[in-house]
Amino acid sequence: MMAWTKKESNHYIFHYHIGSLAEKDIEEIINIQENCYDVISNCLNVEMKQKIHYFLCETPTEVGELFGDNEPCNGCAKEPNEVFAVYNSEVKCIGFHEDAHLISYKLSVPPQTFLREGLAMFFDKVSLGIPQYMWIKYFIDHGLYVKVEDLVINKNFYKYSDLVTYPIAGAFVEYLILKYGMEKFKAFYCSVNEDFNKCFSQVFKISVSESNMQFINYINCLGYNDTITDIIKNEIQDKNIIGIT
Repeated sequence: MMAWTKKESNHYIFHYHIGSLAEKDIEEIINIQENCYDVISNCLNVEMKQKIHYFLCETPTEVGELFGDNEPCNGCAKEPNEVFAVYNSEVKCIGFHEDAHLISYKLSVPPQTFLREGLAMFFDKVSLGIPQYMWIKYFIDHGLYVKVEDLVINKNFYKYSDLVTYPIAGAFVEYLILKYGMEKFKAFYCSVNEDFNKCFSQVFKISVSESNMQFINYINCLGYNDTITDIIKNEIQDKNIIGIT
C-alpha cells in the first residue's frame, strides 16, 4: 500500500497516495473542489465550520474500507466533514456531488433519499455528462419514468437503477428551485419530515402528484438532440434497464 500525504487549501485537506495520479493532478483537483465549494456555499448560504477532509483513493474497495462499511463505492460523504472518492485513470469521482451532501447537511438531513440525492444532483447538472432533463425526456418517451410520488418513498427509490432515480431526483429539485426559488425550496428542505406529501403541499400549495405532472409538462417543453438520445439509449441498454419500448 502506498503511503499517504496531504495538502491543504482554503476549505479542504486533501489526502492522497504518494506517487498516485491524484498527487500529479492535485492542483487541478484543489481548483475544481474550491470552485464547487464556492458555488454550493453561496447558493445555499451555508459555510462549513471545519475543513472538508477529502480522501482520494485508488479503488472503490479502498473507499469502502476507509468509509467503514467495506462496501465498494466510487464516492461517498461521511458526516461531519469527510469525503472518500476514487481518483484513477478511469474514474475521477470529484466535483459537486459529495461536497453538496456535506454542506447541505448543515441545513438539514431530510429522511428521503430522493431529496438528499436530488439536491446533490441539482449541483451536478449532468449524469454521465448528459443534462439530466434529457434523461427524463427519454424516460418519459420510453416507459422508464418513475413518478416522484413513488420515488420519495425510500424503499421504492432503491428498487430502481440509480441511472433512473438520480437524474429524476436532480431534475425535479432543479425544477422546484427554478419555479419557486431557492428560499422556498430551502424552507421545504429544512422542514420536511417522514410525511413528505403533507410537508410538500404545505410549502408549495400543490400536491406531489400534481407537481409531478407539471414537471413532466415542463420537461416536454425543452428541446433535445437525437444524437444524445441515441447515447442515452445505448447506456440504458448496456445497463439492462427494463422498460425500453
